[in-house]
Amino acid sequence: MYPRHRLDALSDGIFAVAMTLLVLEIRIPDGVDPHTDAELLAVIAGLAPKIWPYALSFVVLGARWRKMIAGRPGKAPVSRIYMTWSLANLLLVTFVPFSTLVLGRYASLAPAVWLYSANLAGMAIASWRASRTAPAEERNGGLEDAAGLVVFLVSAATTMGLSLMHTPWAPMGFALNAMAPLAESLARKHEAKAAG
Repeated sequence: MYPRHRLDALSDGIFAVAMTLLVLEIRIPDGVDPHTDAELLAVIAGLAPKIWPYALSFVVLGARWRKMIAGRPGKAPVSRIYMTWSLANLLLVTFVPFSTLVLGRYASLAPAVWLYSANLAGMAIASWRASRTAPAEERNGGLEDAAGLVVFLVSAATTMGLSLMHTPWAPMGFALNAMAPLAESLARKHEAKAAG
């Protein structure tokens, strides 16, 4: 068994670094020296292709972190398999800035969409597997977790499918992730009704 608090500290640290890493890409290029308001606004507007991948990465990782901490209320030691799946999830978390950067730079190319989708789907699967191996008293509703996973995987699959038809529209498939809270809420209500 492994001490839970050590894994929690590592997880929080990795999420913190991964969530802020892409901000290092947002900077005014060397040699650019705006002298007027209009020139500075043009420079800032030119940074948009770097700002949106950072914002996307931050939002996605923030949502995954929030879901992860919701499932770890206890302080009981955790098993080797839980630790392994948690580390697999954290490995994939550290890849999000890279896959987001590739998507941001090459959003019109299908492999960029595939890489990002695979990264997110892998994170969802590893996180779900870790939650299934958590100590029994810490497990959330199985149906609720499954509902969130299904939405995440459908979103990734839809995005990959859209990339085969019209790649520039493909990232819109990630908007389906907004349905996860609703799906989880419905699953929670269904479980409560079944239990009561």
